[in-house]
Amino acid sequence: MNPGLVRRGRAHVFGHGIPLDEGVMAFKYAIGRITDPAELIPHLFEPIDPGFAARVQRGDLVIAGADFGCGKPHIQGFIAMAALGMGVLCESMPYKAMRGAISKGLPVLTGCGDPSHWVGNGDEVEINFATGEASNVSRGTTMRFPAMAPVLQPIIAQGGADGQLAAWLAKHPDQRVADGVASVLASGSPLRFQPRRAAQAG
Repeated sequence: MNPGLVRRGRAHVFGHGIPLDEGVMAFKYAIGRITDPAELIPHLFEPIDPGFAARVQRGDLVIAGADFGCGKPHIQGFIAMAALGMGVLCESMPYKAMRGAISKGLPVLTGCGDPSHWVGNGDEVEINFATGEASNVSRGTTMRFPAMAPVLQPIIAQGGADGQLAAWLAKHPDQRVADGVASVLASGSPLRFQPRRAAQAG
């Protein structure tokens, strides 16, 4: 069992229809293209729960209802949550939001129904995303939900899409970008390509 697929922490319970913009994170951070977790974490869930950042601890779990992460699939909230080692259980999540969460290394279980009957705010819970087993340690109860799809589990275990790519490049060093090219790309300088000239007729 991969420890990256097991999370244990306190539950933060939300209802249905929590949007990414002005729910999980204020829209201004998306429009500003902020991606630094240190800048984003203090504003996590600030639009709907201003005290959240003061309470959240590493490894905590978000438990939500239907349509969690609805609206535009901006990833700033997921960046902050992944940096805190959090996880999400919800009744449902839009496809594009799910894709964004997984790409940032944030584990998600969907199909978990209404959370209010098995967990409350502040309960200590342990979630195995590989098996779908959810234990409410505070209440001494266990629930079983649909497990994360096997094809997604290695992405989470490697820290998201960037981690998966880094692991792949470590095994295929010949596919890395040459140092000179990498420095040009990192500089942000525009690249100009000369059109290929057609061969002249003899």
